[in-house]
Amino acid sequence: MSKFFLSILILIAVSFSACSKSDDVELPTENEQTGSDENNNDDPSTNESGRYLVLYASRSGNTKSVAQLIQSTLDCDILEIEPTTPYESDYNAMLTRAQAEQQQIEQGYYPSIKNSVDSFDGYDIVFVGYPIWFGHMATYMQSFLHQHAEKLKGKSIALFATSGSSGISTSVGEAQRLTADARFTQTLLLTSSTISQMHSRVTEWLSNIGAEKGESSNNSMKIKLTVGDRSTTATMVDNPTTRDFISRLPLTITMADYAGAEKIYTFSPTLTIEGTSLGHNNPQRGDIDFYVPWGNIGIFYKVVNSNSQLVNLGQIDGDGIEIFDVPGSVNVKIEQQ
Repeated sequence: MSKFFLSILILIAVSFSACSKSDDVELPTENEQTGSDENNNDDPSTNESGRYLVLYASRSGNTKSVAQLIQSTLDCDILEIEPTTPYESDYNAMLTRAQAEQQQIEQGYYPSIKNSVDSFDGYDIVFVGYPIWFGHMATYMQSFLHQHAEKLKGKSIALFATSGSSGISTSVGEAQRLTADARFTQTLLLTSSTISQMHSRVTEWLSNIGAEKGESSNNSMKIKLTVGDRSTTATMVDNPTTRDFISRLPLTITMADYAGAEKIYTFSPTLTIEGTSLGHNNPQRGDIDFYVPWGNIGIFYKVVNSNSQLVNLGQIDGDGIEIFDVPGSVNVKIEQQ
């Protein structure tokens, strides 16, 4: 499993002015957790597969409950993101501080947090959970994404949130702005009217985004691509379309050049898209995608536009895309590592 280490950020906490109250907060719960965990530290709980990482921010305990359900379902790593200065126990004081922090974020100043993550390498999906405050992502989770934007480049992010009644769209926009080079899956929102359905909704959501517990290691989602005497590897995204693609390996194919931006190959029969979320925001150099209308995979050696009919399958590791950044067609051998 790919390991990562957490470092403590010693930052200066910023004081903010008070603002008005809002009812757009994390929904109440009867088993609200008010104390600190005995094992609360800066190391995530780790498992043997390392395919997924669950990051969460939670004040009342609702988002934490969802995060722990995801973690136990997938048997994966989990880490709570915490503010440097704990939030006030008084509810109104917490709301005042949260709104003031949001106003400061809009001016480019982010509240300090306790945690940082050295690397997300090896994780197929990074889950990011948070309460919605005043329609926005919890401010200190915004800080985390802001600080880790470069490290999250190219990663698949699955957003989940809890809210009294507000929608998730504003916070999704914030996440996409903060980590513009990441990929985003279908989201999950639980409100006061749906929190009782948490188990069934989480199970359905995980299935929809292709996240499942498995005994295989990260290598099961790695492929090797060889062009002539040069080889590279790619880390694949776990979804039904990718699994169909991998099931057809090994392959030796000729990939044609298209639009001076990608190498393409059309599958017959086509790859399945059943159970796979469509759409790829901000495809990057090195991405491997499936274009549904034409039934072809494309390996992008240049940045292309977002497309609602693309399915991201994975990304070439490191600088390996260079073997595809050549004129004309290439013969490629693809095999599972």
